[in-house]
Amino acid sequence: MPNSTYSLERVANYARRFINRAPLTFADTNDPAFMIGDWVRNIVLAPPFAWRWNRATTTLALTTGNQDYVKNLPTFGWLESANVVDTVSVPNAAYRTEVALNDEGEIVNNQPNRIGARIDDGNGNITFRVMPPPTANFTVANLTYQNASPKFSKLSDTWAPIPDYFQNIIQEGFLAKMFQYWDDSRYPSTMTMFARSLVAANGGLSQSQVNFFLADLLINPLTQQNLTLSGQNATQSRSLV
Repeated sequence: MPNSTYSLERVANYARRFINRAPLTFADTNDPAFMIGDWVRNIVLAPPFAWRWNRATTTLALTTGNQDYVKNLPTFGWLESANVVDTVSVPNAAYRTEVALNDEGEIVNNQPNRIGARIDDGNGNITFRVMPPPTANFTVANLTYQNASPKFSKLSDTWAPIPDYFQNIIQEGFLAKMFQYWDDSRYPSTMTMFARSLVAANGGLSQSQVNFFLADLLINPLTQQNLTLSGQNATQSRSLV
């Protein structure tokens, strides 16, 4: 895993310079620094962003007629992809399955073509459902998932697993959320920079994924920016009357 040495405290201290050193770590909770840090890391590690340094794999042994399989994966975040290996065929045949959010029960056995993480019991036990139930004892090989985002518990915590070469993205995200917290006019432009930098760093997204992500993340700051510009234009117009 790439080095991750930047601490939350270091990024927060850097960000405070932009708001005249206003406090970001109030007593007892260390908020809003903790909340802002968790938000930034959650965004970076959440779908649709799949990172090579946050990826893990496992396998599932499928049995004839069974749909649901429990696997203990304490760091599981979200399912990225999976392959099913038909170990009955000679030679063995492997094919990629579709990742599904949730599937209803099925009673007719066939070759599985979908898989989803259906239940999380909160103790690291993830129930995966394959659809339809297998006709033989197949294997789900290369069950690939992204790890969940950890939470900050002390200021000295690093931004792991986010590597140090993402320093600029971490800083941009922290600044953007901090500007929103302080109702600073720099919030819209900084949030836009953070979103675009994050998309550019991932590189593997489809255009529709890019469009959805940017629309979801930027709708509030862009609306705020447009309202600010409209207010400024109205003021300027009144001054010309």
